[in-house]
Order: sequence, then structure tokens, then C-alpha cells
Amino acid sequence: MSDAGDSRRQDERRFWLYVLDVHAEIYGRLNRAMKAETDISVTKFDALAQLYRYPDGLTMSALSEALRVTNGNVSGLVARLEKDGLAERTMSEQDRRSFTARLTPEGRERFERALAVHDRVLSHCLDPLTEPDLAEALGSLRRLNAGLKITG
Repeated sequence: MSDAGDSRRQDERRFWLYVLDVHAEIYGRLNRAMKAETDISVTKFDALAQLYRYPDGLTMSALSEALRVTNGNVSGLVARLEKDGLAERTMSEQDRRSFTARLTPEGRERFERALAVHDRVLSHCLDPLTEPDLAEALGSLRRLNAGLKITG
């Protein structure tokens, strides 16, 4: 392999390690702050965010797809949200085997509080980037994401 090819491979590995490091650091900060201030983990927040977007609710399979987790994982997560009084499940009138999850009023209020914490912490984490830096990074990640979806 050429020196240029070796250099590219090293940069690819470094890029991947930085992505992992940044994800771990931001995820950890978000999780700690949201748990401390709203008693909602990032995992629950992500589910609540999906339900917030769909006030009429989502089927369990649609929620599973949106969160990119298995149906079994989503069932357990929604059960925990129900236990916390943040979501409710109702049986579909069209298909008795299907359930729809939706936010409760308390779930909506707690999500909105958690969203404010999420936005504050994320803003603080990304503060070292200038507006042009952020726009460039976002553009690069969008191109990478699109390329990964094409090559599957």
C-alpha cells in the first residue's frame, strides 16, 4: 500500500476513534444531567422524543424502527415509561395484536423539561466549535451518512 493509502487508513481509524470518544463524552454528560434534573435517561428521552413528535401515538413497531432497536427492547422501554407515568399503551382497534404508545400529559411535561436540559448540555458540549466549524462538521457527517445508506 502506498504512503498516501497508509495515511488515509490512519486518518480513518483516528476519525472513528474520535467519533466514539465524542459520542461517549456527550452521551455521558447528557445522561448525567437529564437523570439528575428530570430523572429521565437518554434512552427514555429518545423514546419520549419520538412520541412527542406523534401526539396520536406510534405503533410499537414504528417506535422500534424509529429508535433502531428490536421490538422486544421497545416493549420493555415502553413498559418502564408506563410505570413512570410518562406513556400509555392502547390496543389497536384495527389489529388486536398491535399496540400504540403515546405520551401522557406528565410525559409531555417531563419531556419538555428534559429537552431544555438536553439543549443546554449539548450547546455547552459543542461550544468549542464556531458556526462555520459546526456547519462543516455537519455537512461532512451528512455526506458520510448518505454514503453509508447508499452502500448499505
